[in-house]
Amino acid sequence: MSKVIDKADVVVIGGGAVGTAAAYHLALKKKKVILCEMNNIASGATGRCGGMVVHCYGRELNIEKTAERLMYTRENTKIMNQYQKTFDIDFEFQQIGCLDIATSEEEFEGLKNLIKIQRSVGDDEIELLDKQETLEVMFNLNKKLVFGSRFRRSDGNLNPFFLARAQAHEAKKLGAKIFTNTKVEKILIENDQVQGVETRNGIIEAGWVVNATNGWASQLTQDLEIVPVREAAMVTERLPKLPAQPFEMLCFGDFAYGCTQTATGNYNLGGPAPARPPKWDYYDTTIYSDEVLRVMSYISEIFPSLKNVSVIRSWVGTMAFTPDGMPSIGPMPTTKGLFITAGYPDGMAWAAVSGKLAAEYIVDGKTSIPIQNLNPGRFIGKTKICWPEPYDLTICHEYLSKQGGKN
Repeated sequence: MSKVIDKADVVVIGGGAVGTAAAYHLALKKKKVILCEMNNIASGATGRCGGMVVHCYGRELNIEKTAERLMYTRENTKIMNQYQKTFDIDFEFQQIGCLDIATSEEEFEGLKNLIKIQRSVGDDEIELLDKQETLEVMFNLNKKLVFGSRFRRSDGNLNPFFLARAQAHEAKKLGAKIFTNTKVEKILIENDQVQGVETRNGIIEAGWVVNATNGWASQLTQDLEIVPVREAAMVTERLPKLPAQPFEMLCFGDFAYGCTQTATGNYNLGGPAPARPPKWDYYDTTIYSDEVLRVMSYISEIFPSLKNVSVIRSWVGTMAFTPDGMPSIGPMPTTKGLFITAGYPDGMAWAAVSGKLAAEYIVDGKTSIPIQNLNPGRFIGKTKICWPEPYDLTICHEYLSKQGGKN
């Protein structure tokens, strides 16, 4: 039997942007918090993403949920702006807009239709830009590829490493303990009630546990439907100041994304890195030469003027999403004292607000924004997605169709 090494009101599992947000907001509410991270702060999905803060992610998945999604992501932006005024660490948050770029006339017509739907469900901020307007926003794009875009001026980007570290730093100032290199082996549950967690080093007793491990969440909580996704990215050498709008677009049949330029001048760009046979391991962080070459080809195709720049670092990371494209935020209905905050393909747009909601529910028993529709138990009893093959969003569309289109 493992020995008890500590006690807390709440144990947060996961040291990414979402987990550190939960730790900070709980500490702000005077709770005794211990955060456990199996490696280092921002070593998981947070440290392997593009730093994009995109209020409405994706083109088709549950477009009718646009207004609901904006309710959370707009609040997230408000909190991020408040962070920037009060936090010790600058995480380089900037609202410079995001482009969803059409690379064919057919795609551009599709964007027009999507914008009509978005506006019909309450999104009055989304804009349609033609080719010239798109190039005025981001002049270094390949003119031959651009037919137009969707654009949201309140989107932006940030430095995800600094965000996680900033939240962890502020949480520690308020008394939270941050345990790195401390893997949680299991959540301890007795009579459907959380008792704490068992780590490599021993047991931490707690009445509440927050599972904020994103792509790993289902490994600790069996009834969750959190789907891991493997993605690749890279960083270039330092470059002069360039237009650095976040963007999404098709490139060689893949959805390429970018493009955060850090304060030091490095450019960040990425795209999908499907799981590889024979194991189809979505947690494999090995990056292979063909994946490096593919992302490098995005640079030369999308930004011809950058085709001779050097790449100084490449990586693969595990992201996550849920079958309906909305995260799981709330108490796990099968276990008292277990709160889930996971399933984020665009975690930077949710991190701060998710932490606030977790703290509100755990401390106050209610939240300032409704979370009933994000209930992490909403997939229990429904057909589970099996992923023997590479990630493909069409499987999610099929899932939604079988479930009647909504969850």
